[in-house]
Amino acid sequence: MSAAAVNTIAGICFALLTIEFVYVLCRLAFSDRRRRLVFLKNFKVGRCAIVYVIAIPLYLIGHMYGGKTFFDGLFSAINQCVNLVVLKYSTDSVAQLMGDNVFYATTMYYCFILVAFNALLFISSVAGQSIWRSANAAYVRHCKKDKLFIFGWCEESRQLYASDKSRAKLIVDELTAEDKQELYVGKIGYMPRKAKNCVSSIFADIKRKNNNYVIVINESTQEQNMDLCDAFVHEIRKYVAESERKNAEQDIFARLQIYVYGNPQYEAIYNDLQKRAYGCLRYVNKYQRTAIDFVKKYPFALFMDEKQLDYSTSLVRDGVEINALMIGFGKANRQIFLTSVANNQFMKQGKDGPVNKQVNYYIYDRENAENNKNLNHSYYRFKTETAGEDKDKYLPLPEMPANEIYCKLDINDNTFYAQIKNVLDSNKKGVNFAIIAFGSDLDNIDLAYKLNEKRREWNADNLILFVKVRQAHNEIALFNERDCFEIGNEKDCVYDINSLTNGWLYSMARSRDELYALEYDYTSGDVDKETIKTPEYVEQCRKKCYKKWFVGRSQLERDSNIYACLSLRSKLNLIGLDCVKKEAEGKALSDKEYLDVYSKGFPLVQRKDKAELQGKPIIAYDLEFPPSLRTNLAINEHQRWNAYMISKGLVPATIEQILNETDDKGNFTNGKNYGLRRHGNITTMQGLIDFRKLVAEKLGKSEEDCDVIKYDYQLMDDAWWLLDKNGYKIVKKKKID
Repeated sequence: MSAAAVNTIAGICFALLTIEFVYVLCRLAFSDRRRRLVFLKNFKVGRCAIVYVIAIPLYLIGHMYGGKTFFDGLFSAINQCVNLVVLKYSTDSVAQLMGDNVFYATTMYYCFILVAFNALLFISSVAGQSIWRSANAAYVRHCKKDKLFIFGWCEESRQLYASDKSRAKLIVDELTAEDKQELYVGKIGYMPRKAKNCVSSIFADIKRKNNNYVIVINESTQEQNMDLCDAFVHEIRKYVAESERKNAEQDIFARLQIYVYGNPQYEAIYNDLQKRAYGCLRYVNKYQRTAIDFVKKYPFALFMDEKQLDYSTSLVRDGVEINALMIGFGKANRQIFLTSVANNQFMKQGKDGPVNKQVNYYIYDRENAENNKNLNHSYYRFKTETAGEDKDKYLPLPEMPANEIYCKLDINDNTFYAQIKNVLDSNKKGVNFAIIAFGSDLDNIDLAYKLNEKRREWNADNLILFVKVRQAHNEIALFNERDCFEIGNEKDCVYDINSLTNGWLYSMARSRDELYALEYDYTSGDVDKETIKTPEYVEQCRKKCYKKWFVGRSQLERDSNIYACLSLRSKLNLIGLDCVKKEAEGKALSDKEYLDVYSKGFPLVQRKDKAELQGKPIIAYDLEFPPSLRTNLAINEHQRWNAYMISKGLVPATIEQILNETDDKGNFTNGKNYGLRRHGNITTMQGLIDFRKLVAEKLGKSEEDCDVIKYDYQLMDDAWWLLDKNGYKIVKKKKID
């Protein structure tokens, strides 16, 4: 064979090998991860064969140059190419040509290099997923970062995983091969749930190391959730019992947070699991979180102006009704109803002062929505257990916090729109809210479009539409229109790791709790006043309060503090103000400017020693609470607290229980018994005056020492400080777009 023929064939092979090599490099370098992995996967189905095909003519010309016939050389070349598949390199049969022709030798070695590269890609296509998964799991388990383990594979888990930017993280579940491939494509770390009893394995890491761990449990069934919770509770209690570390309970509480997404139908079971977990386990009700997010963003008072509210008194004007039309009354809207009732509280002028102004909730559902075991256990317990009772047994009883009108009506009923129109026509001076949560996202959006058309047809400018969705729908033009809002986007308010572990509302409630603990220490005189002001004491108090928040307090008590902070915006809206993040538009009111609005006619009085804690003056309270805007807002706060307690199923204590009931240690309870869901302060403002008299006489103390009315003033008295500390500012209210 001539040198020219050899060089021609070798040149063509060299060019083809280079084209293939460049093509592969470009696919690997410039494709996104999904396309790149699909490309690699093709190597398992023959994509790699082209390199070996190109090697055949190279071997063939080498054999023919050595004297073999065409067919002998061809079959030998094919045999040697088969050996190349398993990286058996052989040059003996073509050594003569390689020695005589440098270009041929270069091409042959170039082919060998690409065969090796090809083999690496093939190995990556076959074993890359397992190698990556094992390496990533080992990294997560052994690196020094804080850890996140998410039990349960679903879209929500993907959202949680993606929202965390700082921890080393893994999804834990038993998955199909297709799901594993999806994890690999998404570069999501994975660990089999049953691998070496993963709960024990994770807990072994927790015991050995000093990292902080966040565990999220979001399995497909409640039974799986509870089994995992039980397994972690067992490990926690075993660790505390057997650990040689000092303060093992404090150690595990400080480093381990377990969040479980549970169906509210089984809230009592999850609460029991929480009690046994030394504060490490936290129950998450996604419906409550979306409802809180709704109330936080859209308090009813935000949509009311001076035509409906007297900002100088915070009272609703005469003839103004506030209607909430709840279309559908499943889990989502039931929770929105309860959360709204516990926050959207209003008052009007009565004969002897401010009185309750109930919001009218028109509840439309195709079922008898008032017949519900959860509502019977919670919201309606107050009404059913006090109905027919001798009212003299109690301090003055408050009204029910809302007025519910149940309408058994399917949205397909031909009278549906007529009934909605009747409600709107009867409330021309007031404001109407429609909360649509009866079906899927698209079902809810479709009805919102229809009601929006009807709103224009009826000239109902005072109707505001809220549409419950699980995922954001930015493509829907309806939400760009006036007074139509998307609510309940779970990605932001439920399945975001920062919101889950440390949302601003929860941080605000805890910072308020810490402040009042410091104030109690300061005013009680049990601790040196200068010591209390030191950073060391403040940090010690913070840690103590943080633990007490999860260990010493029940879920009901925690939510009570959270709902108080949640109501701040609504109360500000009642007096023509609002709160927004500090970086948002709007001129911030100074502390003095806020107090000029809020406490005009009844100013705050600082203690004589001018004491301050955490930059906030300690306010002095006496028994004089004169009529004023400040007093009206305190009455509103007590009314809101009553509403919250009633929504959770608490009932008033009797006078006899207030006077005589004691706890296991023999201390008077004053009627407060969270285990039996009972409280001595579920009464009117006049009832609180009667309460302090009863308690003062019983204990032989002054009424000042037994007064609880001051607590209803504290929230708004400290509003500027509380919001400022948590990244918010107070501004003048403007109508929401």
